[in-house]
Amino acid sequence: MLPFSFFRLIRPYRYLLSGSVIALSAFSVLGLALPWMLKIAIDKIIPNADYNLFVLLCGGMFLVFSGRAIFWYISNYLMTYAAMRTLLDIRQKLFKHLQSLSLRFYEEYRTGKLISNVISDVALTQQLITIFITIVNQSFIILIIAVVLLCLNLKMALVVLAVLPLYFINFHYFRKLMRDCSLSLQEKMSEISANLGETINGIKVVKTFSKERTECREFFSNLRPTLDLHIKLGAQSVTCWSLTDYLNLLVYLITIGLGMGMVHASKMTLGEFVAFYTYVGMFMAPISNLSAQAMGISQGITGAKRISDLLNVIPEIKEPLHPLKICGIKGHIVFENVSFSYKDTPVIRNFSLDIKPGQKVALVGPSGSGKSTIANLLLRFYDIQEGKLTVDGVPISKYASAAYRDHIGVVLQEPFLFSGSIRDNIAYAKKGATRGEVERAAAMANVDEFVSSLENGYDTIIGENGTSLSGGQKQRLAIARAILKNPSILILDEATSALDTVSEFLVQTALDNLMHDKTTIIIAHRLSTIKNADLIVVLDSGEIVQMGSHRELIGKPGVYQELYTAQQKVTV
Repeated sequence: MLPFSFFRLIRPYRYLLSGSVIALSAFSVLGLALPWMLKIAIDKIIPNADYNLFVLLCGGMFLVFSGRAIFWYISNYLMTYAAMRTLLDIRQKLFKHLQSLSLRFYEEYRTGKLISNVISDVALTQQLITIFITIVNQSFIILIIAVVLLCLNLKMALVVLAVLPLYFINFHYFRKLMRDCSLSLQEKMSEISANLGETINGIKVVKTFSKERTECREFFSNLRPTLDLHIKLGAQSVTCWSLTDYLNLLVYLITIGLGMGMVHASKMTLGEFVAFYTYVGMFMAPISNLSAQAMGISQGITGAKRISDLLNVIPEIKEPLHPLKICGIKGHIVFENVSFSYKDTPVIRNFSLDIKPGQKVALVGPSGSGKSTIANLLLRFYDIQEGKLTVDGVPISKYASAAYRDHIGVVLQEPFLFSGSIRDNIAYAKKGATRGEVERAAAMANVDEFVSSLENGYDTIIGENGTSLSGGQKQRLAIARAILKNPSILILDEATSALDTVSEFLVQTALDNLMHDKTTIIIAHRLSTIKNADLIVVLDSGEIVQMGSHRELIGKPGVYQELYTAQQKVTV
């Protein structure tokens, strides 16, 4: 069965598809005239050598073939256009849907499988659309030819039609087998795609540990089952077609055997027999085509089902039906008894914090204490499970997520860069940013220090995730993006961790300028970078264990003092 969402996806092009079906049906119906013309030729023209009737017959055949050519062109044009537009719509819909899903979905669903959904599975639906149109058309043709056969000779037609259920039993049985096999094959191919993506992204690690041969062996071992599945699928398709061919042979033999007797008994003319036999051939053709398309149908249904399953994933972050408009954000952030868990594992427990506008608050603590989770909740990458989180007195769930995040700037611990130019990566933060704005932001983040030495300057292509740049250079580009955005709330997740001493000093100065009059949350492991924070919040196992300034906390026994002392020893 086709997923219901498939019909929703092709609905906008129902008139084009209907036009294609009508044109294809007209093409097929015109073809039905040919056996009748053959009957006339055998019964009328040949015995009487009637050349006048022969000329008329030739003219009629020319008109029929001309009409068939026109309808064939119209049908294929409309079908191709509708199929390509449907594929475009599905990919756009899929991509838009993927953008709406939360980070939790991406933590559980591998990137390579998503790429397989968007590219491979959608491509399979193209042949499904073509087959769908063909089935509708040929079902119509089968019905018409059945009526014609009944009109030509009732007895012979009933015998021929009695064999018809055997075709559908054969097709239904093998379609089910091939559907299951196709699903296994697609799942296996998506896993291979996911593994391939991981291997390519981690190629430095692979080469560092000299694991090229190991990765090749694993790739081939994963690929081997797909060969067996392909062979199995092909064997099922050939078997289905072969059984259909045997049924065709049975029908032809029955037709010839009955026809011989009726012609001999003068109950049927030779021309009528030839016409009946030809119509039987035309009747068998669409049924044989249906059997030959069994594999394509199974693969198409599998692709459509996987797409449907992905589209049915409900976004975890619910957008408000009537979002509040944001004219501006002052940056007053309040956490009230907030708790949050990842897969039933508590990460934040009863977290309460009042951050005043313009205040600089640092979150510190051991790894896994929940610092980054606090930032993710503030960005509404996840929804809080207990408690309340407000910005300027309004629960953030009442804002449209995109409009709300427009007022938040983030510099991540591991910055992600796109494969375009340096200028494009900085301008990503602000729509319509001018060259001057981009270069001023770059100067504040000390990006111009290394850009000036590049041959193409700001137009230099940096490669996938900035492979041609050092860690410090990538971090400075990320900081330049945040500077260009000029947000009301700023989140710095170890923003200077990848910088050398000189660059850190220069960027820290830029960050101090950026943080002026902005509510800033600093996630830090290096405690030397947060001495000037207005408030330091110390977390341990998702709970606040200490709060105060650097001067206050360094003099009190506790987690902060232990962390600071340990880092000082490492520095020495």
